[in-house]
Amino acid sequence: MAQIAYRGSASIDELLPALEQYAGRHILLVRGKRSYEACGAKRHFDAIFKALGISVSEFFDFEENPREPDLQRGLSLFGAFPISAVVAVGGGSVLDMAKLLRFFHAYVGEIDTGNYRKDGELLPLIVLPTTAGTGSEATRFAVLYRNKVKYSVEHDSILPDKVIVYPPFTYDNPPYLTACTGFDALAQAIEAFWNVNATEESECFARRAITLLWPNLPVAVSAPTPEVRDKVSEGAYWAGRAINITKTTAPHAFSYPFTSYYGYPHGHAVALLFPYIAGYNIRNGHIRSLQNILGLDDEPEVCFRNYVYALGLAPRISDESFDPEVIVSNINLNRLKNNPVPIDSRTAYDFMERLNAAVRARSRMDFSSSAAL
Repeated sequence: MAQIAYRGSASIDELLPALEQYAGRHILLVRGKRSYEACGAKRHFDAIFKALGISVSEFFDFEENPREPDLQRGLSLFGAFPISAVVAVGGGSVLDMAKLLRFFHAYVGEIDTGNYRKDGELLPLIVLPTTAGTGSEATRFAVLYRNKVKYSVEHDSILPDKVIVYPPFTYDNPPYLTACTGFDALAQAIEAFWNVNATEESECFARRAITLLWPNLPVAVSAPTPEVRDKVSEGAYWAGRAINITKTTAPHAFSYPFTSYYGYPHGHAVALLFPYIAGYNIRNGHIRSLQNILGLDDEPEVCFRNYVYALGLAPRISDESFDPEVIVSNINLNRLKNNPVPIDSRTAYDFMERLNAAVRARSRMDFSSSAAL
């Protein structure tokens, strides 16, 4: 069944009809620890739950970037009540957790092989993102970490049934969160655009996302307005639609060990090597048309680096260097193969050397500024 999506400032009006069929029943609510109340979602849900007599089990005590032990704890909740549906309200990790819980309640299998067998009822899943960036609301993938290794659980039954993209839930997101999630979405759109799996449909979605995100994300970070927030939310949704067709490429393939081993949030991790990989792809004759869409000059690597630095997504000055062996040995090869230009180990180490040179340069600049004081 095709996903049903509602977008824009009036989309919240669809929440009551979406939940009305569960009147007098029990649902599992997967939510953020603090964002659920902070963004205003709790007020909407409390009123609807009370009006419809819906009872609720809440699950929110899990780590960012879903891990297997948290998934197992969440699955144990299904035995306590006859749950009729799963509802998720939160950022990418919350939506991924809800997608995983709904899926593994109905399917059995191993994440390392990707072979799954249906063993129970697939419950309805309704999701409401509270960040503008991950695209999780629009994809058939969900991230799960096992022993610091990132797995992408993929299945058509992971795609949520209904999506409500209500931009006001993102209006009070702080600048760094806006930058991380927003750049993740922009990277998804660009990676879908240059992807070896690109189709006419995915290119249409990617162009739409890039046009919305590229000019508006810096404003959403530095001087947000409701109009700009709305455009970034809309762009994030279309970026998710694009990668649902193509999957991601090299910047995402390299990003996961930056998160697992160095603690970078996902979007920031994607941004670290993005300028170098984008420059490499363009230098090797790909995506010239992307330069025209973005209005880049003849030095796209510099343009992308300035862009991510302006968003506050430069490497941390406190990092003396990243261990190239840790990063290169943990690249996600399934995502890497989607890149339009092959990347061998020599090129991967070159990316890391250039990143480490940038870290050292920033450290020297910081030291010089401190000494001047």
